[in-house]
Amino acid sequence: MPENGGAPQERGELDRAEKRRGHRQRQRMKVLKSGAFVLTDRELLEMLLYYVMPRVDTVQTAKELLAKFGSVKGILDAGGEEIRSVRGLKENAEVFFMLLRQVSLRDTGAKGVGDFRKPETAAEYLFRAYSDIRQETVCAISLDEDGAMLDSGFIFRGDVNSARFSLRTVTEGVLRNRGRGVIIAHNHPSGCVIPSGDDINTTERIATHLAANDITLVEHYIIGFGECCGIISGKVYKARADARTNNE
Repeated sequence: MPENGGAPQERGELDRAEKRRGHRQRQRMKVLKSGAFVLTDRELLEMLLYYVMPRVDTVQTAKELLAKFGSVKGILDAGGEEIRSVRGLKENAEVFFMLLRQVSLRDTGAKGVGDFRKPETAAEYLFRAYSDIRQETVCAISLDEDGAMLDSGFIFRGDVNSARFSLRTVTEGVLRNRGRGVIIAHNHPSGCVIPSGDDINTTERIATHLAANDITLVEHYIIGFGECCGIISGKVYKARADARTNNE
C-alpha cells in the first residue's frame, strides 16, 4: 500500500495533462479551420501563452492578464515588472510580450504609423491582413483625424451585404477608439474585385449611417487575388510581389 499511496494523485495529474493537450489541439484546429480572428481576446492570450507556459493551464492566466490590463493592447504596453506581477509569469513571458510589442510596432500597419487615407498604405496593409483568409470576411480600420490607424480587426465573417452584418458594430468600434474615420474592406474569394450593385448600395448605406455619427467612411475596399478595388474611388490597386495573398 505505501508504494501506491501517490498513485491517485499521479493519475489525476496525468488526466489533467491529457485534458489540457486535447483542449489545446482543439484550439489549434479552430484557428487552422477558421482563422485567428475568430478567437476572443481571452482565447488569443490563452494560445499565445502556450509558448511560455507549455505545461500549465493558461486559461486562468489569460483571464488575470485581461483583468489587470484591460485589453490585449494594454498587455503589450505594460512594463516587464507589471507582466511578472501576474501569477505564473516570469522573465520568459516578459521577453515574449516585448517581442510581440516590437512586431506590432514594425508592422506596416502599426497603430499610429502611416496615413491610411493614402490608398497605397491601406492596400498594402490589407493585402497582408487577408493573406490567409479564404472565406468572405469583413475588416474595419479605425483612423484618427490624420489618417493614422487607431485599431484594426476582422469584424464579420460572411457577405458584407448580408442582413446579419451590423453597422452598429462598425460605429461602436470607431467611437470606442475615438476615431474620426474608418476603412471597411471585404474579400471576394473568387478573386474578382469588380464591385456588385449590392456592394455599391451597401457602401452608400454604411457611409450614411457613419455620417450620422460624425464618422467618415474613407474607403470600402474589395480584396481579390493580388489586387483590390476602392469602391468610393473606383480605382484598382495592385499588390507588391511580396504582399500578394496566399489565395492566388
